[in-house]
Amino acid sequence: MKKLFGLGKGLESLIPASKNIKPTSPKENVFYVEVHKIKANPDQPRKDFDKDGLDELSKSIRKYGVLQPLLVSKVETETLKGLDVTYQLIAGERRLRAAKLAGLPQVPVVIRDDFEQKQKRLEVALIENVQREDLNPVEEAEAYERFSKEFGLTQKEIAEKVSKSREVVANAVRLLGLPKDIRESLRIGKLSRAHARALLAFNDQSQQREAYKQILSGALSSKDVESMAASLKPGTNRKQSAKKDNKFVELEKNLAEMLKVPVLIRSEQGKGRIVIRFASLEELNTIAKNIID
Repeated sequence: MKKLFGLGKGLESLIPASKNIKPTSPKENVFYVEVHKIKANPDQPRKDFDKDGLDELSKSIRKYGVLQPLLVSKVETETLKGLDVTYQLIAGERRLRAAKLAGLPQVPVVIRDDFEQKQKRLEVALIENVQREDLNPVEEAEAYERFSKEFGLTQKEIAEKVSKSREVVANAVRLLGLPKDIRESLRIGKLSRAHARALLAFNDQSQQREAYKQILSGALSSKDVESMAASLKPGTNRKQSAKKDNKFVELEKNLAEMLKVPVLIRSEQGKGRIVIRFASLEELNTIAKNIID
């Protein structure tokens, strides 16, 4: 391990300033550590790392090096041969992965020995990822849930740690109530956060899945989904709307099959509109031909 003085990067350059996590000094020493001695953070909330993004970062690192030190803690283990020293990564996994791709033998690190507790490691990793918007909605929700279940923190306490409102944390955690396959669509970006939140408004899972299918086909905006869910909720006026919507569902399907594109029908007070979605001018010409013929 090679020591490098005077860079003065400090913890504040790695994660945003927080009243809960502060550097012990305004200037911290930076060391160079062998890449193979740094172990991944087991409490890393981020699971998905974009391959193209890592390739781009590795090219930059190959050219300029790792410009921002990783945050690690030292792990000393007694062995038959003596004391074995390795390092537990706390923040900077994307940089570490890219450095490995770039073939770097060593990377700059800031060593902190006050992050031995599991909660603190998760906290720092979560703050880094949330502030940089590196987490997908499901990873973020799972991290908040871990704070609640494993460490007994309230949503308000979690919100304070990540500098967000309690409502943001609560809405994020609610996404975990979606069925597994819909959650997976949200994780990989096939389903937007707005659409996912709108789907939570359905009380009936079969109705939720029907709306989900229409979302994937491009037929429903998040506001459309919210309106659909509201019309299906119990209530005198809403029951009538639900009957109408159920009738339109069948008609929508028939029209969609005939035109080969998503179709949406909306009705209110005896009036309404039909929305026909198309993805290109070629598709629009095909729709027009099908209608005219």
